[in-house]
Amino acid sequence: MTEAAGRQGRGLFVGVLIGVQFMVSLDATIVNVALPSVQQDLGMTPASLGWVVNAYALSFGGLLLLGARLGDTLGRRRVLVAGATVFALSSLWCGLAAGPGQLLAARAVQGCGAALMSPVAMAIVIATLDGRERHRVLGLWGAMSGLAGGLGMLAGGVLGLFSWRWNFLVNVPICAILVLLALRRVPESRVARAGRPDVLGALLSTTGLALLVFAVVRTREVGWGAPATLVPLALAVALLTAFILWQRRASDPIVPLRIFQLRTVSVGNAVTALTGGAGQVTYFFVTLYAQQVLDFSSLASGLVFLPISAAIFLTSTRASGLIQFMGLRHSLMAGLALSAVSLVWLARTPPDGSYAPDLLIPSVLWGLGWGLAQAASFITPARGVDPELAGTASGLIATTYRVGGAACLAVMITIAAGRAGEASTTVLAAPAMGHALLGGATVCLLGLLLTALLPRDTDAPQGAPVSRAATTSDSRQL
Repeated sequence: MTEAAGRQGRGLFVGVLIGVQFMVSLDATIVNVALPSVQQDLGMTPASLGWVVNAYALSFGGLLLLGARLGDTLGRRRVLVAGATVFALSSLWCGLAAGPGQLLAARAVQGCGAALMSPVAMAIVIATLDGRERHRVLGLWGAMSGLAGGLGMLAGGVLGLFSWRWNFLVNVPICAILVLLALRRVPESRVARAGRPDVLGALLSTTGLALLVFAVVRTREVGWGAPATLVPLALAVALLTAFILWQRRASDPIVPLRIFQLRTVSVGNAVTALTGGAGQVTYFFVTLYAQQVLDFSSLASGLVFLPISAAIFLTSTRASGLIQFMGLRHSLMAGLALSAVSLVWLARTPPDGSYAPDLLIPSVLWGLGWGLAQAASFITPARGVDPELAGTASGLIATTYRVGGAACLAVMITIAAGRAGEASTTVLAAPAMGHALLGGATVCLLGLLLTALLPRDTDAPQGAPVSRAATTSDSRQL
């Protein structure tokens, strides 16, 4: 850790950054169990209700790369504080929304705030910390992502007992505390840039990613073969292809392509996407199983995730020690392997199953495996990255994790609906859910195979960052 950050209090410094990730991840799930109340109170149609979730995902996923670059250019602490302020004000707007249009607009703005906060907070971690300390904090980062996902379900159920509006209003005081601590404890940092800002790259990446997320989330309503999916998907591919080609020519690109010469970045981000996908699939279908097969209430379904979240927190917070003992690549393999085995077990849960033997044991084992895999998958793409590329690395990690998760979940929902022989996924039989969970296990195994492509020195206890001279030399070869 830098001397400046050490003087200002390492504990609070790390706490602010981890708190940002916890809040952003919490907000992705806390609203789910409140959707029926939102629909009844605001008179929303079933189709528009889905956009309470999708509007947040769309702006969040589409703006992550831009948010990371703004942090590098304008100052990471400044953008972090701005993002938290936007998030707080939009959360207040959500909580006070008088109609569907206001709520959806506020959720979109809330995603913009999250897209500013999340990659910038991770960039500060990557640029400021190194070695085992970076592993420890990124392990905590993964722990907060998993813990918040489970606690979001529980907190949403508890707050929903009073009013669905508290599911959004709770963010306001949290953001206020984070802003005050960030101004006092997080040092400002930025990267000196040569040349004009890459405006075209920003437009291409933001529009392409937004269309990609839009196409993926639409598959839950219209399927993969509908024009409403294929047209934005084709446009997204075209725009992202143009973005990559432009990055080879831009004087100051948003994503310097030389970063992909590091196998830890190129392969690591692919594994991060698959790990995020396995998490999304498991959370979604375990929730469905608890509510539709075991007939649990929303609050009881939230309680199902307490032991899962505890297991994720346990392995994520100890990821640094496990990686020091087994090596980064082997830790990632072990976590993915245990996740895959656990998902196969969960896929075999019977239609007349019960909680303890059929859901509790395999889901806790999954939490142990996925907690380690998620922590290691955040650490791997950041390994060997020079501090000047920290923003790029964090933006890529956040983007692949979110977009990969959404894409994998959309595919598995399609598989489950197909096996159930119905277009709607609101009610699925246990066997259909089982096929989706087997798909999640396949995702883990694919990640396991990709992990084998990582360089063997990834298992070294410490990794020297790539020097600026080396990255400059690499860029000339592109």
